[in-house]
Amino acid sequence: MNIKSKKLLLILMLFIMQPIAMANPSFYPYIKNYSNCSVTVLEDSSIAVSFRAHLVNDLFSDVNPHIEQWKQLIKIPDDESIKLIPHHAILSLYFYNYNGEENHSINIRNISNIFLDGANSSHASNNIKEIKFDSSPGTFSHTHYDVSFTIAANTLKNIRIGATVGGVLNRGEQQYSLLSSKGLSFGSTGKQCEIFDPQAGVAPEAVKIDPKFRLSSARWQLKPLDLDLLLDNTANGAGLDASLENAENNRFCIHYQSMGVRPVLHRIQANNLNGLSADRNHFQLKDKDKIINYQVILMTEGINYAFFLPEDNYINYLKKDAEKMCWTPKIKLFSTNTTDKGSYSDTLNFTITPLA
Repeated sequence: MNIKSKKLLLILMLFIMQPIAMANPSFYPYIKNYSNCSVTVLEDSSIAVSFRAHLVNDLFSDVNPHIEQWKQLIKIPDDESIKLIPHHAILSLYFYNYNGEENHSINIRNISNIFLDGANSSHASNNIKEIKFDSSPGTFSHTHYDVSFTIAANTLKNIRIGATVGGVLNRGEQQYSLLSSKGLSFGSTGKQCEIFDPQAGVAPEAVKIDPKFRLSSARWQLKPLDLDLLLDNTANGAGLDASLENAENNRFCIHYQSMGVRPVLHRIQANNLNGLSADRNHFQLKDKDKIINYQVILMTEGINYAFFLPEDNYINYLKKDAEKMCWTPKIKLFSTNTTDKGSYSDTLNFTITPLA
């Protein structure tokens, strides 16, 4: 028996479509000016950014004064045609650290709700220098772009943001990103439209954020003490260290918006309901006409440093990688001529002020 076999040769043909090539972006005076610039820290510590970019005239006309300049910019022959695609737009973002160096760790995953004239970004890549938008089948406004986006909470330690916008030039199968050489930043208030040069590599001014200092309420209740021991320790000048009930849960804590903290001195002041001693070196605990003088000593957690109240004290740092700092309180008591058995109390109010 003759067995005939046929070998089937299966040829897979893979057709790969060559993508339209995109050159590195060029810069052109695409924008006249900016308005409605805003940076706002939201309740969840995310950052909402928005602005309006006003386009120069005649960018999208079939015949316009920009065409010859675009040809020179991207070096194409005079006899070839080039035009700006009306349904494409680009947003370019720049972030900087506190020291002025560019922050390259920010990518598209840190940014959400990115809109330009109502169109959402394509998120085609992580490149925040060329965030692309496509309004097809319609076109974007020929007079201005309204831009908005949100930066995730805890992404930035300080707010130094530059931005610019642009579009896409088309030359046959070749496309070129065209960004405005006039960008914007947001000034120290976050509500200014300051000029930013995206090509200069110079960090814009940081937005100053209100740290929104808030002090935790605490009830410092002293454990009962021996009157004779207080009198003896006052007589020798040492004073008596009082023990606090539930001291661990009644620390002195400052809560703040970490992005608002600047590397400047912060002054901590305290005033009290009962007033100061005659020499102004002590607060006063009172029970009717009876008085015990006292000082508050706040021990800084993690380092061997303390400050004393009622003196004004200065903190030369607040942790920028946290949203609160805490101190452990110690109370030192001194008797007076009126001190006797009783139930004494006082109320303290604290103020923290950044200096310059």
